[in-house]
Formats: sequence, structure tokens, C-alpha cells
Amino acid sequence: MSNWFIKFLFLSVLISSFSFSSEVLVVLNGENITTDVAPKDFKNLDKKIQKQIVNRLIEKRLASDYALSTDIINTKEYKKTLEHVLQMSSDKNENENLANLFKKNASIKGYTTEQLNSKKGLLAFDFLLNDYAEKLNLTDKQLKDYYESQKYKYDTPATKELLTIVVDDKNLAKDIIKQLENSKDSLELFSKLASKYSLAPSAKNYGYFGKIPVNNLNDSMRPALKDLKKNEFVKTPIKTEFGYQIFYILNDIPEYNSNFEGVKPQVKDELLRKKVKIWAMKTIANLKKKAIIQIK
Repeated sequence: MSNWFIKFLFLSVLISSFSFSSEVLVVLNGENITTDVAPKDFKNLDKKIQKQIVNRLIEKRLASDYALSTDIINTKEYKKTLEHVLQMSSDKNENENLANLFKKNASIKGYTTEQLNSKKGLLAFDFLLNDYAEKLNLTDKQLKDYYESQKYKYDTPATKELLTIVVDDKNLAKDIIKQLENSKDSLELFSKLASKYSLAPSAKNYGYFGKIPVNNLNDSMRPALKDLKKNEFVKTPIKTEFGYQIFYILNDIPEYNSNFEGVKPQVKDELLRKKVKIWAMKTIANLKKKAIIQIK
């Protein structure tokens, strides 16, 4: 079994360290969900956030219980992976196997029984997701249709990665450009001058402006920047609403138009993830409809 889906949705369960004062948050199908499986700071969080977390814990428990009722937990790979996840200490449990530990509701390395069962069940659900993904036989037509509908994700527009210096004095801006022209290392100098003079928040990050597609450059920037290449900078300050701006081309990323065969592996991976996520959410939604939920 491949492992690329492991931890895809549910293994990143919010589990706190052992708590001596756990409180019941929900009774789900007759079983308690407590603060043992909630974030450590749960009690201090905003009520709205607490409600979202409780709902998430309900969904995770439903997924966990469902997975534990399947044969996936009897597979060798699942058992081996679970032992690795729990990082069981050989000295403490040298005479115990995993099945016996769970039968005895034993605690491993400080985890409560609820936390252990949560880890066990969520890992099992991830294995179910992986199993479902492997059984999906996506045809080339399905992949190509999906690619055509999402082509924009795989294409890259011509993009400039920029540094900037913003000053409120035109003469200062001209002087900075002159210094850059006479410098042996214009990038290093630009970063230093940005930190020293720039009025923009990016001064704290050496003037880093970010990446912006050429087509998204505004009317004052596009004529000055569109033809500049990597390690080049404007020779005339650009007047903007913020002041006088100087731009440096940190990276000049050319336009890239993808083709189906070139991105087929990425397309397959994305479509698989989408289909598996839909299956997972539908499964949980159906379980939730049938569940008896009492929120405390």
C-alpha cells in the first residue's frame, strides 16, 4: 500500500498531553468525548472557536469509530504503522503486544485510553482513505477533462519577483539609484538601503515586495518593469500614491503554458485527493445523520 494519503485528513488530530481534570464535552452514541482530545488551551478559547473544535472532534470520533469497525485494523501494515506512531518503548511494554494493550485499556507513554483510541482510529481512517484512493481507476479521459477545467492552475504567467524602496523625496530616490548604478553588488546594496531608507513595511524584510504577474502590474509600474530582467532595477523613480518607488528585479519568471502529458502526475494526484476528500466528507456526514449527539 502506498502511503501518500497517510495523514491526509485526520491523523493530525488535536490531542493534548495527559490531563488530570478532563471534562466531558460531548456524549456521542453513548460514549464520552472529553478535553483529553482537545487542544491544551481549549478552556481559554473563544466560545465560537470552542464550538468549531467540538464539531471537529465529533467528526473525528465518528471517522475513528467507523474505521475501527472495518478489517483495515487487522492488516500487518496498519499494525506496524500504529506501533511506529505510538513510539512504544520496548522496556515498558516488552512483554505486551499492541492488541493486549488496547484490550486492557492500558496507557502508553502518558496517553489516556481516549487519546490512544483516537490515534488508533484516525490512523485506521487514513488507511481507509489510502485504500479508497488505490481502488480508484482514473482514466486518461477523466484526467484530461479535469486538466482542461483546471488548466490555469498548471500554467504560470510571466511574473516579476520584486524588491522595493519607497521614499518621499525625489532627490533621495535619484541618489539611491545612482548609488546602485555605481555598486559592484547592487542586490546587497539595495537590501541595505531598503532597510535604511524605505518607508514601506517591507523595509523590515530588506525591501522584499513579493511576486506579481506582469499583467497585474498597475499602469505606473508596467511600462517601467515589464522589460527588466533579473538583477536589474529602474533607472528613474516611479511616482505612486505612496511616494517615489524604486524597484529591483529579484527574479524574472517567464510565462509557462503547460501541456497535459507534462503535468499528468500532478493532475492525477490532485483529482485523487479531491475524490477521496469528497468520499470522506460524505461518509462522515452520513454517520453524523445517524448519530446520537449530546453536547454538554
